[in-house]
Amino acid sequence: MSHQPQSIAKNFSCHAWNSDRSKVALSPNTEEVLIFDTNGAPEEMKKWNQPEHKLQEHGSFVSAIDWHPETNNIVTCGFDRNAYVWKYDSRTKKWSPALVILRINRAATSVRWSPNGEKFGVTSGAKCVPICHFEESNNWWISKMIKKHKSTVVCLAWSPDNLFIVTGSTDYKCRIFSAVVTDGDTQKLSEGSDYKWDHQDEFGKCLIEFDQAKAWVQGVAWSPDGRNIAFVGHGSSTHFVALDDSNIKDSQVETIYSKDLPNLNIEFMTDTIAVTAGYDMNPHLYEKKNGEWNFIKKLDPEVENTATKKAKSNTAAARSKFGKMDKHGQSKKKKSTIKTFHKNAIVDFIKIDDSTFSTCGLDGRILIWNL
Repeated sequence: MSHQPQSIAKNFSCHAWNSDRSKVALSPNTEEVLIFDTNGAPEEMKKWNQPEHKLQEHGSFVSAIDWHPETNNIVTCGFDRNAYVWKYDSRTKKWSPALVILRINRAATSVRWSPNGEKFGVTSGAKCVPICHFEESNNWWISKMIKKHKSTVVCLAWSPDNLFIVTGSTDYKCRIFSAVVTDGDTQKLSEGSDYKWDHQDEFGKCLIEFDQAKAWVQGVAWSPDGRNIAFVGHGSSTHFVALDDSNIKDSQVETIYSKDLPNLNIEFMTDTIAVTAGYDMNPHLYEKKNGEWNFIKKLDPEVENTATKKAKSNTAAARSKFGKMDKHGQSKKKKSTIKTFHKNAIVDFIKIDDSTFSTCGLDGRILIWNL
């Protein structure tokens, strides 16, 4: 894990890497998106220098960024209710935006490309999820709406076959929907699907829902093999569901409760390893053994850094002089020290490969972790 004490902003709201991590796009909790050249050192922020590009089309806070590794397109969304698809022109060396008409009247909260890069989904405070794809005949991005939610939708993840999405909402539900919008989707589904849900060829159809979180569902994930989903709730709970059976019962949802603060993100590193991160400022590792998911450990050792230890040793002698002073009528307040590498909530989580991921937080740090 790479720990960087220096930062280029006070805090971050989201980030994304290109395919080889030579570039990183991030938003410093504003309406801007900054693109940096990592200079061959993605784990050392101090070497990134000044941003190469500033993407400034959004009129309000940027809530999410996703950079597709194959198409090299960037999609961003924000509280201005807009989404933009950015393409890089190697001739002019500039990023050009294409506005996506989302048709939502509340903020866009997150965005994710489908695995093949042909579609993306946007969650929103308008209780709906626009699924967007490019229409060649009109040369623009159009959206079709999923409207089955009852409150703000905060997260989504795609199935590996690009046909379905799983969403998390503040109505306490995790749901799986059909996202079949193109002729290619219909043809692929007709050739056979790994799933056997009724009406799965109907766009926007809610195929199954889960309410085990009993709280806001703030992070969702779909496993690489497509056979499992997972979601985390604001009640400090993590849930895993095997999709082997089309008629999933409540007893088939594995729930793990935590004594720590809630998580905002969850991602499958492999089919049997998952990582969560959030308000606890420390990623949590889960593993499936003998057919059952278990919490393994926290990935941050939570030790005091050298500077803190040195400061304490330098003041130890001075403090001892006052150790016997009369404190009658006064209460002692012990100042707590944050021992994690992140000093504030982890708000974004990006899987890099099966053993590597990055996190960014409200402390203005981007950390790269290796399992």
